[in-house]
Amino acid sequence: MLPKKINQRKIKLNFENTLITGPKRVGKTFLVFDFLKNFKGKYKYIDFSDFREKNFDFEDVDLVIYDNYDFSVPIPPITTFVISEKNINLEGFKKIELKGLDFEEFFAFENTTNINHCFDKFLRLGNFPRIFNEEYFRDEYLKETFELLPYNKEILGFFFTHIGEKFTLYQIYQILKRTNKISKDSFYKITNELLENKIIYEVNKFASPKSPKKFFAYNFAFKNIMTNKKNILHTFENIIFLELKEKEIFYKDTLSFYLPNKELGILVLPFANEEVALEKLKKVTDVKKVEIITISNEFELTHKKFEVEVIPFARWRFAE
Repeated sequence: MLPKKINQRKIKLNFENTLITGPKRVGKTFLVFDFLKNFKGKYKYIDFSDFREKNFDFEDVDLVIYDNYDFSVPIPPITTFVISEKNINLEGFKKIELKGLDFEEFFAFENTTNINHCFDKFLRLGNFPRIFNEEYFRDEYLKETFELLPYNKEILGFFFTHIGEKFTLYQIYQILKRTNKISKDSFYKITNELLENKIIYEVNKFASPKSPKKFFAYNFAFKNIMTNKKNILHTFENIIFLELKEKEIFYKDTLSFYLPNKELGILVLPFANEEVALEKLKKVTDVKKVEIITISNEFELTHKKFEVEVIPFARWRFAE
């Protein structure tokens, strides 16, 4: 039974073997539901997390959907969609690594013309598509999702609480072992799983891989349920990071993010004014352009050595 309401994502499925990976509740199954709305053939949906006996008879079936696939049975020789929370690979399958909603999708789902109000809601609620289908959402949905994530909650909680902050993995281990019984090997194994499955992301300092890293979460709103210590700068940085499409993203001491392929620097300054921005630019070097991204402020700046653009988030996001 398909849900009554299915909002369309930017990514669309075609009738071909497709592997859809991504963390819990980014909308993997709903992406398939969107495809099925207009599918005229016969399909069979099998959820491997359901312990009830399964029927693997695919006679006269045009499409098979394996959700939460666990490799316990072979993939049938017909067109198949495979859904997994693990960042796996399947030979002969097109792969889609799905993230939560970007702001453009959130804005479209919200169906409003008030972009400032929409951003406030995005900042507060996060990027899960299902918030538009669940009436009870708010903090309870984030808490429920956090508990369902199959990882050590102390390690997970640390990363979600400290998004945007700079640490080495060794520093994090030293902090956690003060209050938790966890071995070094276990900590590194779990952290590698979090990174591999895109639950958290790490950003290295440019040309200095051994320096502390910045860590971000796949849903920036998790921080809101982990701590009462709000930090709009770090949350806003997490939002900007998830919106960036570049494969190579670094930070510098003088820049929130640095994109070497474009020689582009990004300064995330939520409430910047001209004085603050000029002070931040004093030590910036080796760029062709710096984008200063604010929540809503906009003003003009010039610099002798590179181009500067001060741009509110919404205009930056919709610039392309």
